[in-house]
Amino acid sequence: MPVGSRLAPHLTAAARRLRALAPSAPESPAGQVGATNWSGSVAFGHEHLAAPTSEEEIVRALALARRRGQGMRVIGGGHSFSPLVATGCTLLSLDRYQGLVRVDPASGLVTLRGGTRLHAIAPLLAAHVLMLETMGDIDHQSIAGAIQTGTHGTGRAFTGFAGTVRGLRIALADGSVLDVDAERDADLFQAARLGLGAFGVICEVTLQTVPAYRLAMVETTEPIDDVAAGFVRTSAQHDHQEFFWFPGTARATVRTSTRVGADAPVVRVPRPLELRQTEVLGNGAFGALCRAAAAVPALSGPVAEIASRGFTGPAVTDDAPRVYVAPRRVRFHESEWAIPAERFAEAFDALRRRLAADRVRVTFPLEIRRIGADDVWLSTAYGRDTVYIAAHRYRAEDPASYLRLFQEVLAPFAARPHWGKQHGLTAAQLRPLYPRFDDARAVRDQADPDGLFLTPYLRDLLGPARAGATPV
Repeated sequence: MPVGSRLAPHLTAAARRLRALAPSAPESPAGQVGATNWSGSVAFGHEHLAAPTSEEEIVRALALARRRGQGMRVIGGGHSFSPLVATGCTLLSLDRYQGLVRVDPASGLVTLRGGTRLHAIAPLLAAHVLMLETMGDIDHQSIAGAIQTGTHGTGRAFTGFAGTVRGLRIALADGSVLDVDAERDADLFQAARLGLGAFGVICEVTLQTVPAYRLAMVETTEPIDDVAAGFVRTSAQHDHQEFFWFPGTARATVRTSTRVGADAPVVRVPRPLELRQTEVLGNGAFGALCRAAAAVPALSGPVAEIASRGFTGPAVTDDAPRVYVAPRRVRFHESEWAIPAERFAEAFDALRRRLAADRVRVTFPLEIRRIGADDVWLSTAYGRDTVYIAAHRYRAEDPASYLRLFQEVLAPFAARPHWGKQHGLTAAQLRPLYPRFDDARAVRDQADPDGLFLTPYLRDLLGPARAGATPV
């Protein structure tokens, strides 16, 4: 169906946190300002930094970028590993545009401003005894950034964040602001709810939430052969299950979480013991080992062996966000690939054989997760039950050859790259992987015909703006 008459045709990772923004001015002075993402993999300069506090200021920032003939990108938490946000023109932060807009406790529909950080959502929903359906293990992102990059958690019965979106309020390149959902401008809704920031500024997000719940989480160490062979089966038997494997080792850490009632007793080890596990060992000691291996690569194997034996933590039962989220203070580079679940066993076997043949040793584990299929056009789980294979490399080490290995080995398995993580695919390679790729491009051409939200990197991913458009 057409996008709709309101899409008039007259109409490109990462930046510093809110503390880097001027606290009162909606825009910084002109002149190149430096920005970098969380991992340090992307650094860039931009001429203007807009920090709107209202929808009206968002629209004015769009108008100003158009008058300058410049592109604009929107920054969230800066946690993408790919250069999705990098621009030399105007960077727009929604850090000053956060909060709960409305909530319907009966239906569980909740509307949040686009800049709202994930870690702020649970407290906002607590008064209504609601919670996000699922989460990942990092809550630094904004809700708009999370849906735009395809952020996901784990669980065969659940989708990524974008799959829980029921409506958007979006400011388009021409300054119009639309409310879109499955009924109103449905094509724009389907394309823009995971749109890489290429369709407009996400002012508000309406999500389907669920009644508050707790998670009972257990971690075990098991033989990697058994874990890999049975993962598709066992991950379908539990609410949430994932595993971690250090290449070259014989064991995996399996994390299994069960959803329990919001009134289930909290179970945690004493705080000093917990801090010893998560901070002293999980971040402090592990960070020191990674630094040592970066300086002396021969230590990577022993470090991985040590870490694989001590990776498990104590059993925990608590409010879901306190179990989903883990502190990540040792920074890394990351690539992640989405594999059809039915092909996971052969794909993982091919990957293990290649890693062994190349004698690869790294200090970070692979992370393996699973989610259900969704109907979001540019989702890595569009139309298929999906297992994700994520590869990490310590930030002080060059990740290029290691991450390229995953791309090469997993390509025959119709692997789709996580949009917010590092990969080398372009539009010609991505198009066959997404049945609605051309539909999304057509909607983008209508929503942003002059490519206000495009950058060279996004043109590589999605293709150029429509023929005849003036580059910005």
